[in-house]
Amino acid sequence: MAHASQSGKKNYVHNFHTMEKTATLGALSTSQGSSFTGERIYSGLVTKKVGTGSKPHYHPDETFNYVLKGAMKVNMDGQEFIVPTGCLLHIPPNMVHTSVATDDGDVTYLVWRDIVSEKAGLPSTVEA
Repeated sequence: MAHASQSGKKNYVHNFHTMEKTATLGALSTSQGSSFTGERIYSGLVTKKVGTGSKPHYHPDETFNYVLKGAMKVNMDGQEFIVPTGCLLHIPPNMVHTSVATDDGDVTYLVWRDIVSEKAGLPSTVEA
């Protein structure tokens, strides 16, 4: 969804670096970042500080995280694994998971999540 600018023209380019940085999952995570929600997809640029991250939670919709810098330690589906720089994490719908920046440094990643459930009035994130 394009947002209208003050001139009334639609804005199709969104700069994550100049957008306000907010908590991306509220009290469930230390994640901070900027985001944009279109008609069907949520996207964001997120940072977690070294050794911090999320409590167990799930999203009713499918999610992808692409690590730009650092690495995430993920616990999902009974497995614990590292998602290093340059790798994509696929989180299926309703999959309980945690994601923590490794002790090596902060992690920065892009996130995309469909918003079908959110548009139906369901929460986008649920604590497990």
